[in-house]
Amino acid sequence: MQEACEATRGAMAAVIGLDEAPTREVSAQAGVVLANLNCPGQLVISGETEKIEQACELAKTRGARRALPLTVAGAYHSPLMASAQPKLAAELDHVQITAPGAQVISNVTGQPHGGPDTIRKLLVEQVTSSVRWEESMRYLLAQGYTRFIELGPGTALSGFMKRIDKRAAMFNVADVPSLQAAIASLIPPEA
Repeated sequence: MQEACEATRGAMAAVIGLDEAPTREVSAQAGVVLANLNCPGQLVISGETEKIEQACELAKTRGARRALPLTVAGAYHSPLMASAQPKLAAELDHVQITAPGAQVISNVTGQPHGGPDTIRKLLVEQVTSSVRWEESMRYLLAQGYTRFIELGPGTALSGFMKRIDKRAAMFNVADVPSLQAAIASLIPPEA
């Protein structure tokens, strides 16, 4: 993916306060793609740098509260990353993949992964496909999941989830103290 970034002039931008349909229209008009469907009112577009700038201006004229470029190395989850797919596929051919023991939701489909061949195929597809974060979370909510743990620094995903469903319990784990706090919240003390 780094090689694909270096071979293209790509960028990404967050579009805040505009629904999916008008964002798709803006993207089509500017010649970029919808890269991340994070939550209601928070989408990310991806494509050539100049076209992203044009799309940001179009989004603002369509009613977006903000449309701002992201500090990233390239146009992830767009056709500009296609050159990375054959190399990733070749590497994955050397990796043993087994069926997951628990549900793993695919960013590409917003549904659970299938067997090893499907996992391998979807891992390659995700390089150029939209990240269906909201759809993935809505799938889990529909399955009865109510508690979610965000791993790593920051709380962006927790914020997205609160916009998807305010009732979802969110826990952030970025270090030992936050891990201990999550454990204390999730596991009741023994009586």
